[in-house]
Amino acid sequence: MGRSKWILAVSAFVITFGLTVAVGSGGLGSSPPTTLDRTIVPNGEASFGTLEIGPGEDYGLRDAMSDGAGFGEAQAGRFERRRHLSYFGQLTDIHLTDEESPARVEFLDPDGGAFSSAWRPGEAMGPFEAKTMVDRMNQLASGSPNGAGKRMDFLVNSGDVADNQQYNEVLWNRQLLEGGTIDPGSGTDPTASIGTNPLCPVGLEIQDGNDPDAYTGVQDIDDWEVGTPGYFYDPDQPAPFGPDPEEVSPYWAAPTWPGLMDRAQEPFTSPGADVPTYVLAGNHDGLVQGNAWATSTFNQLATGCLKPLNDATENSGISNGPLFDLVVNPNLTVDGMLDLYEQNPDLFVGVPPDPDRRLISKKSFKQVFQSGNDPRGHGFDFVDRAELRASAGTASYYSFSPRRGLRVVVLDTVSEGGRIFSSSSGNIDAPQFSWLEGQLQKATRSNELVVVFSHHPISSLTADVPDEEAPSCAEVDAALAVGCDSDPRGSTPVKLSSDASSLMHRFPHAIAWIGGHTHQNRIRPYTAPGGESGFWSIETSSLADWPKQGRLVDLFDNRDGTLSLFTTMVDHAAPVPTPEPGTPASGMSVEDISAIGRTVSFNDTQGGSGGEGQADDRNVEMVMRDPRRTDPTLYLWGPKPTRVGVKAGRKATVAIRVTNEGRSSTGRTKVVARTGRRDLLVGSPARIPALEVGQTTTIRVEVRAVRGTRGKRSVTVTVAGRSITIPVTVRR
Repeated sequence: MGRSKWILAVSAFVITFGLTVAVGSGGLGSSPPTTLDRTIVPNGEASFGTLEIGPGEDYGLRDAMSDGAGFGEAQAGRFERRRHLSYFGQLTDIHLTDEESPARVEFLDPDGGAFSSAWRPGEAMGPFEAKTMVDRMNQLASGSPNGAGKRMDFLVNSGDVADNQQYNEVLWNRQLLEGGTIDPGSGTDPTASIGTNPLCPVGLEIQDGNDPDAYTGVQDIDDWEVGTPGYFYDPDQPAPFGPDPEEVSPYWAAPTWPGLMDRAQEPFTSPGADVPTYVLAGNHDGLVQGNAWATSTFNQLATGCLKPLNDATENSGISNGPLFDLVVNPNLTVDGMLDLYEQNPDLFVGVPPDPDRRLISKKSFKQVFQSGNDPRGHGFDFVDRAELRASAGTASYYSFSPRRGLRVVVLDTVSEGGRIFSSSSGNIDAPQFSWLEGQLQKATRSNELVVVFSHHPISSLTADVPDEEAPSCAEVDAALAVGCDSDPRGSTPVKLSSDASSLMHRFPHAIAWIGGHTHQNRIRPYTAPGGESGFWSIETSSLADWPKQGRLVDLFDNRDGTLSLFTTMVDHAAPVPTPEPGTPASGMSVEDISAIGRTVSFNDTQGGSGGEGQADDRNVEMVMRDPRRTDPTLYLWGPKPTRVGVKAGRKATVAIRVTNEGRSSTGRTKVVARTGRRDLLVGSPARIPALEVGQTTTIRVEVRAVRGTRGKRSVTVTVAGRSITIPVTVRR
C-alpha cells in the first residue's frame, strides 16, 4: 500500500464488449452471478469510495489475428461444432491473516516500496470474504456459465493460502474448503506463558490479557502506548486528521463501524466446497512474510507476547530502524529480541500468546490438508512415492487427471532458500524440473492435454536462490527452525522463467500455465519459436486485494483443429452496499462483513497495482491449435451398475459403450473379450462399426458361468488397445 491515500476520485475500470444489463445498487444474488452479467464498479467521486453494480462484460476473443500469438486462429461455426472437455475454478492468494500475531510486520507498511503489503486495513475481514467466495463457487458448480452447462470438475487454491506461514492460518483454509466452524480470532490466556515463554517476559503488560477473544493489534487505537497511531485504520474511531496532505493518516474519511474488529474475531461456519479441491503452496505459505526462511527466533516470536507495533518515524517520533533490522536479520536470536525490547520498550505492545501461531514446515503444511476429511488430501496424496522417498518426504508437487485426455500438473515454486528481497519470487528446483519434464513426456505419449498450476506465473520465476541458502535441518533444531532445508537432494541449478517456457514449448500438449502471486488479472500468449504452437499464461487476482475475484476456466475442442480456453471472472457472494456507516458490528452477518472487506479493499489500492487488469485479461476466449494427434481415440464406458450379476449355469449380457473422442473417424474395429478363468466363459463379440468423431456405439458381451461356480470374477474387453475390466458376481 505504501503512502497511498484514500481515493479522492475514482472512475469505472469496466470496459463493456456489448452485453448490457440494468444497473442497480443491490447485491449479486441473482443467477447467473458472474461478471458476464454484471460487474462491481466505483460509484462516483468521494473521499471514501463506494461501489455499485455496473454492466457485464461479454467474452473478448484472443487468437492469432487479434493477439499476434501465432498459434491458433478462430474459425467460424466453432460454437456449433465444439465439444466440452473440462470446467474448473481457481482461487488464489487468499492470504488468510492472523492479524493479531506478533510475527506481523505492519510497522513497515508506511515505508512503501517493497513493504506496501505489510498491512491491509481489511485483512481481518479476509476469512469472511473467503467463505462468501466458496459460496459463489458452489453456486456455479452445477453448470458452466458460458452455455456449456457442465458441472465443475475441480477447484484449485493456487497458493498464498496463508499470509505468514502460521499453523492456524493454514488450518482455516482447510476448514474453509472442507466445511465446518472457523475461528478467525487468536490469542489465549497469557497467565501460563508469562515467565515461561522467553518472549513473554515478566513485567510485560498484556493488552486484553483478561479478554483474549477481543481484537488486539494496530487497528485498535486503545492498544497504543505512545506516538500517534494515525496510519492504521480503527473502525471504532478513524484517525481525525486530514484532508491536509501533510497529515500522516490516509484514513480520515473512512467510515465507522463500531466493534467491527472484535466482531471479525468471532467464529462462523463454512459450507465447504461442493467439488474436489486441490491446494499448492505459495511463498507466504513457505516463508515468513513470504520472504525469509523460518528461523527458531521467528517461530518463537510468532508464539510469544511481544508484538512490534510502532510504525513510521514521522508518525510516532520513534525510529523504526531497529525493527527493520529485526526483519532482515536471519541471525537474530531470542536474546537479541529481548535486548531490543529492553532498550526500546515503546516499540512493542504485549499481546495474548497462542501456540497455534507456530510457523510450520513444508511437510506440516501438507499434513494439515492430508489430516482432514478430503479423500485426496487436497491433492497431496497424489505426490509420487518415488519423489517422496528421494526428498525425505518434502516433495509437494503432483498431477491428476480429472477427465480422460486431460492432465493437471501442480508445482511447488517456493524459493525455499529464503533470501529476503529475492525469494518472494519463485523458482523450480532441479529434481522437480526433471519430474515436470517426465510428466510432459507421459502426457504427450498418452495424447493428453496438460494444464500447469503453480503459485508463481512463469514471469515471476526469477529467484536465482538455491534451497541450500537455508541451513540443512541436520544443523539446526528442525522442530523450531522449521524453514531449514530438509530435502537431501541438491536444488541446483534452479530453473527460472526462460527454462520453464522453453520446456513448455518442447511439449505443445501443454496448453496453459495458471498462477497467481502478482495479485493481477493478466493473460499472455507464449508463442514457441516458429509460431506453430505455444501456451497461454493466465494470472488471477488476489482475494486479499481489489478486485477480490476468482476465475472460472472452460476448455473446448472446437473440432476444427483448434481448442478454446474460456475464462470468466467471479466476484464473491457478498452484497455490494455495505451496512450504513455507524452501524454497530455486533449484529452483522458474514455477508455484511464481507461487503465491508470488499469496499475497504477498493479504497486501499496497494500502491495502485491495478489488479483488475484490462478487459482482455478477464472474460476471454483464447484460441490455439489443437496439439493432439489426429488418430481416432476410443474410450470405453462400463455398464451401470458397474458390477454384473449372473447365476451359476446361466448367461448374462455385459453392455459397454464405446465413444470416438478423437479427431478423425474409425473403420470397423475388432473387439476382444477375456475372463482369465475357465469357470466364466465369454462369447465372441462382433466388430465395432465405423464411428464418426463423437459417435457412440454399444458392445454386448455374453458371459456364462459354469454350473457350480460362485464368487467374484471379471471380464476384460479390449478395443483398439484400450481396455476396461467389469467385475462379475456369480451366485448359485
